[in-house]
Parts: sequence; structure tokens; C-alpha cells
Amino acid sequence: MDAVNKAFRGGFFISAGVLLAVTKTPDIFTVAAVVACSIIAAISLTRYAGCSAIGGALLIAASLALQTALSYRCMDCIKADLLILAGVIYMSIIETSERKNVLRGMAAVITALFMVNALIHYPVFIGKPMAAAASKVSQYISVSYDGQRASLDTSVKPVLLFSSSCGACRSTIGRLAETDPEGKRWIPVQVGGDAGEGRELLNSAGYRGIRYQSETEWDEAVPALVITREGKTKFFYGQEEILKAVRGDNS
Repeated sequence: MDAVNKAFRGGFFISAGVLLAVTKTPDIFTVAAVVACSIIAAISLTRYAGCSAIGGALLIAASLALQTALSYRCMDCIKADLLILAGVIYMSIIETSERKNVLRGMAAVITALFMVNALIHYPVFIGKPMAAAASKVSQYISVSYDGQRASLDTSVKPVLLFSSSCGACRSTIGRLAETDPEGKRWIPVQVGGDAGEGRELLNSAGYRGIRYQSETEWDEAVPALVITREGKTKFFYGQEEILKAVRGDNS
């Protein structure tokens, strides 16, 4: 039984680290997060296992704070945070020392913070994984290209908002570029990450159309498809739903 507990204790944190390593661009934040997950996983296997719950909670808080500070919402990050949160909750439940109530209270607080953030910024957590009402972006999206500004009409062609550091964006763009490399039915607009990396991402995916940089603030999850039909602007999240919307399978 102790072997099973150890597997669970470290498994959540290792899984979060692997997820980030596989899906994210290896920038300083990603590397730091992967290293932190590895350290926390190692601590969870020692007699100081309770400290891993504290470390996990701090890592989640840092992730949410960083996303807020950078006005950047990343589904890969939130998935990793969810795995870490599962580890924090598990560690607090199996804790038997005098500090078990403290750890459980901490787990409850960080869970509440996570859920508030998810409810505000990730529509999948409020039962609207496919579409959400536009908040800061309307039918027309201000963009720039080669130093010139323009306005894209999402009723003419759907706009895909993406970040160069988002693994889910890379996968979605790859799927879209496979069927429409010229961008005849969709337009990629970068809202986060390095511009050069965004260009490289599109090139590596085989996209040969025009790439725009957003001039409009966007602090929600990516990738997100913005589309206007019959005067109503909707957002679509998730690779399969985005693909369906571009094909016209979604109404």
C-alpha cells in the first residue's frame, strides 16, 4: 500500500511536469515550472511529503498570478495546474500528522482560487466549452501586418487567436494548415508570445497565408476562434470545436 501511495504522491506532479515539457515552448517560465514539479515530486516521496502539498499550492498560485500579470491564458498551463491541484488535495487527505488540518485548509483555499480563476477565464469550466459571448473582442479585430494596421471582419472569415508558446495552439494550427494551408477559410492572429516564434510556428505547420499581430488586448484562453454569424460574435475553444467551426459544422 505504501508503494501505491508513493506512486500517487509523485505521479500527479510528474505528470504536470511532463505535460508542460511536451506541450510548451521551453522558455524560462516553462523550464522553471518543470524543474519545480520534479523537485516537488521528489519531496513527496520523502518523510517531508507534507511539504510537497505546500510547494504544489505555491506553484499553482505562482502560475495563476503570472498568467494574470502577463494577461495570458493558456489551456496547457491550466491542465498542468489541475494535475498539481489533484496532487495537493491527495497529499492533504493522506496527511496524518498534527498539521493535517492546516494542509487541508490550504488545499481548500487554493482549490477555491483555482476555480474562481477557471470560472472567469476558461468557459469550459462553466459548461460552455464550445462558445462564449465576446467580452473584449467584437466582430472587428484590430491587427497589424508589416507595420500597417488593419481591421479583420470575423463575419467574412473566422479569426484564430493564438500564442507562440501554447502547445494546444501549435496542434490546432497544424490541423488547420493541413486542410487549408493558404488560410482561405481562417486567419491566424497572434495575441501572445514572441513574434518571431509565432512566424516560425506557422511556417513549420505549413501555413502559407498572411499572419497578423493583434492590436486588441486578449487575456482569455488560447487557441480561440472568433466568428460572427447573423450579427452574433461567438468564441470557440478546443481543437475539435475550432475545426468544426472552420468547416462550418457548428451553427
